[in-house]
Amino acid sequence: MDSADESALQSAIARGNDHFGQMDGLILNAAILDPLGRIDNPDISLDSWKRHFDVNLFSLIPAIRASLPALRESKGRIIFISSGAATGGIPGWAPYNASKAAMNSLSR
Repeated sequence: MDSADESALQSAIARGNDHFGQMDGLILNAAILDPLGRIDNPDISLDSWKRHFDVNLFSLIPAIRASLPALRESKGRIIFISSGAATGGIPGWAPYNASKAAMNSLSR
């Protein structure tokens, strides 16, 4: 499923919780790498940046919201999968560097 599709994400979480009767953990690992290139590259559109953030950052929020009631009940945990790119940065990976850094802030 597309993790940026909020209704599909919420449905998948609800189905998993219903099937197993509880939720002990949520692992947030969805990510894309594209677009790659320098920020001044005219071939990299703002829409491609927005799509990147929809997957790498904004999809985490509905996943967390949909999971919190069950996680609170089970005293479960959320695991955020980050990258060294969040703190060190990799040239030409500006959207990925920024989205993982934002995810690190969200997790804090």
